[in-house]
Amino acid sequence: MLQMITGYWVTQIVHGAAVAEYAEHLQKRPATAEELATLAGMDPSAVFRHLRACASLGLVGSNGERFATTPLLDTLRRDHPQSMRGFALSQPAAGHWLPWGRFAEALRSGRPQTVPALGSGIFEYYGRTPAEAEAFTESMEGLTALVSSEAARVLDTTGVERVVDLGGASGALLAPLLEANPSLKATLFDLPNVIDGHAFSNVPDQIRGRIDKVAGDFFKSVPSADLYLLKWILHDWDDEECIAILHNCRNAIAPGGRVAILELVLGEAGEGSLASLMDLNMLVMLTGRERSLAEYRELLVKAGFGDVAITHTESPIAIITARPLA
Repeated sequence: MLQMITGYWVTQIVHGAAVAEYAEHLQKRPATAEELATLAGMDPSAVFRHLRACASLGLVGSNGERFATTPLLDTLRRDHPQSMRGFALSQPAAGHWLPWGRFAEALRSGRPQTVPALGSGIFEYYGRTPAEAEAFTESMEGLTALVSSEAARVLDTTGVERVVDLGGASGALLAPLLEANPSLKATLFDLPNVIDGHAFSNVPDQIRGRIDKVAGDFFKSVPSADLYLLKWILHDWDDEECIAILHNCRNAIAPGGRVAILELVLGEAGEGSLASLMDLNMLVMLTGRERSLAEYRELLVKAGFGDVAITHTESPIAIITARPLA
């Protein structure tokens, strides 16, 4: 219980390691606390105390004077294939941290706490805090890496000329799909501040020419496509909002097209699933929630889709596909 209660201490210790860029600095060679403090522009005494705590968590190794990287710390490097740097920067930052500080009020009211804590919804907040928005985009890119290669392998693109990634942020989900399908063209569709910011931050140069960047609002309309990708989009919104997004896909979809929804899917209570924890994040941050397959099927049918199928992946994320009803 003590470990659970003090869990937020660890959250901020990891956040501090990401902010100080220990992973990048120690990738080159071991260093003293004073050297790392100089590189990070931080207080040497505080950095030593921080590194001592990091060592107790297995984040760094130490010989008593110099500190060295570990495989765990390496995941905080931007260039790591399973990088968690963006998640470590964005989740403990004000945009998520302050609303989560009002969790008891979320339980009392059943309503998100972003407006009381931040003065606006989270995406409006990111529109005026570009550094946090960039970290959040990077976090989505890192989580996308968990499933993007597998999605490229299992998604059937027969007859697909154009795929649209709704809310695709950096384009990380599109890259493996286009690499596996040389004739495929794509559209990255997101809010203007994302499209004008760091979209394409992790897209190889050789496929950038096959991706259009389009700014817009998927509650109003979406570009036409043969295949729509919605990764961690619907869980942000309540049922009515989800149906509106899916309706817009249904209205713009090409004949024979499909939607592919990439989400955590709730199972039975007590399964220890990441989905049940993410569900509380949605309670605090947005109007959405995590859902079971039956609940996703109901949303799809109400929006005019059928032939619903699910493919489980080696990651926690499942792929739900559906086609328009006649």
